Amino acid sequence: MAVRFEDKRINEALELLNEVAKDKKAELQNMVTDKYSSLKSVLGEVAEGMQHQARETYEHGKEKIKDLASKSDESVHKNPWQYLGGAAIGFLILGFFLGRSSK
Repeated sequence: MAVRFEDKRINEALELLNEVAKDKKAELQNMVTDKYSSLKSVLGEVAEGMQHQARETYEHGKEKIKDLASKSDESVHKNPWQYLGGAAIGFLILGFFLGRSSK
């Protein structure tokens, strides 16, 4: 879409402006690329830190669940009748609510 004017000075000025615009465009693209690469590296570091923290939290939670399961197992072995009675009452209440007629 090259528009030509009859005055050569206008054409030369437009060509000069076009060259300057191309140079500035390349300069701006380089600046933006540098900024985004810096941002990408910072975000990568943050994501890596969060991933490390998530792994530690997962491992800590896994250990807590193992401890809780072990303690529960010990407790059930020591007093099984309390747990059996609790389960029976729970199922009795559940059966009462589910067995009620819908009328």
